[in-house]
Amino acid sequence: MKKTLRTLSFSVIALMVMTFSACDNAADESKNSLLSTGAKIGSAAVDGSITEISKAIKLDSTSAKVYAGRGAVKYATGDNKGAITDLTKAIELNPKSATAYSARATAKFTEGDFAGAVADVISAGKIMVFGSFNKESEN
Repeated sequence: MKKTLRTLSFSVIALMVMTFSACDNAADESKNSLLSTGAKIGSAAVDGSITEISKAIKLDSTSAKVYAGRGAVKYATGDNKGAITDLTKAIELNPKSATAYSARATAKFTEGDFAGAVADVISAGKIMVFGSFNKESEN
């Protein structure tokens, strides 16, 4: 039993580190890609994207994916506080979204909220680990 708990604890910690690292790298790549595209076609395109996503939210304010998408665009443009707000709403709508927790952790880390970032990484890790246990038990 102790060995199982030790192994599970190590796995969760390793998963959290990998998630945080992957999230940070993906966010950097996403940010660089979006910013270079924005430089080519102008900031009006980015503003237009946020406007279009905001219209989608007005049509369906219960879509966690739409809030997460707008949060990602806001993060990529440097609006970390706006990203955190949208990602928090995405988590409220879908508390089992490891992606939203991971993205919000990255934005919080960028803002200097290290405790909040770690808490979000832990939440994302729990969702991923317990989600994989549930999938295994279904098979």
